[in-house]
Amino acid sequence: MKKAITLLLLFFASLLTVQAQEETLFGNNTLDLTGFWYNSRHNFSFFENEDAQYIRGGSVDFEFGRSIFLGWAWHRMRDDLFLEEGNVSFKLRHSGLKLAYAPVSDRVIHPYFAIIAGSGKINITNDNDDRIFGLTPSGGIEMNVTEWFRLGAEAGYRFITDVDVRDLDSEDFSTLFVQLQLRFGFSWGYW
Repeated sequence: MKKAITLLLLFFASLLTVQAQEETLFGNNTLDLTGFWYNSRHNFSFFENEDAQYIRGGSVDFEFGRSIFLGWAWHRMRDDLFLEEGNVSFKLRHSGLKLAYAPVSDRVIHPYFAIIAGSGKINITNDNDDRIFGLTPSGGIEMNVTEWFRLGAEAGYRFITDVDVRDLDSEDFSTLFVQLQLRFGFSWGYW
């Protein structure tokens, strides 16, 4: 697991050092550092036909080439979710490496795609915590409100693996989500 994340980080670091020296089909695509952003993420997940659960989090991202974002993200359930047993509840926490892509980000409204991969923890009442691995791909639209504020809406799926607690498995914690994202920062790249 740690080896895969390390290899992924090395791969993206090598991408950032590559400079395009010639004209290509897609233009001169240098991956210079062009901005820094803080994201406040608010999502609603749907566990086992229950009411939507509020999960909040955020990320800190470096912007490269005006459209690629690499950073660290985190999520945490706000309230406990009770299991079928009634008196046992859990809270989910997840954090990891974030990679996002916003093509044509100079347009007022543009697409936004992201994936977060990393470890987490399920805290269960009257039981040991369980370490998990999560992968959360999402996609949606984003609006440039000002030069320093972006507003986005996304939908995605949270894949949770390595669950080993009680009679529960990974499918019990994997779920759809919808999300509102508020991005604050600045892009000093070309317009």
